[in-house]
Amino acid sequence: MLFTSFSVHPYVDPTGTYTLDGKTQKKGDDIYGYFGEILVKKLSDQKILMAFDICKGAPSYNSGSFLDTLDYTGAVAIYKADPDLDPTCQIKFEFTSKGITVSEESEELGFGCGFGYGVIADGFFKKISSAEPDVKDKF
Repeated sequence: MLFTSFSVHPYVDPTGTYTLDGKTQKKGDDIYGYFGEILVKKLSDQKILMAFDICKGAPSYNSGSFLDTLDYTGAVAIYKADPDLDPTCQIKFEFTSKGITVSEESEELGFGCGFGYGVIADGFFKKISSAEPDVKDKF
């Protein structure tokens, strides 16, 4: 099912840096488990610039990322992938003062949203800074 409507969310200033609050394990030089980062710059009350990056970790290190301007309503933003990559992809970002809950919907979960094999954008990204990040240098 794709996200088709917004529920009522109180406005949250989205600007800041967020890291995936996932469980990773380091073995030697390898990191096992999902890790990622989101940088958000508020452009207006209804627009944000987002740099999104997620990695599946060892052994494949498959990843997914994008840099895009998104509509921001209340405390929710929706990313839609390039239709040539995945016309069914939508990633929902629900903001709170503590972080962002990310959930991906796609019929192509193997290569959903044009990401690497098996990479799924889901989880809670904890807010680690409210400072305006330098998004343009992310990619």
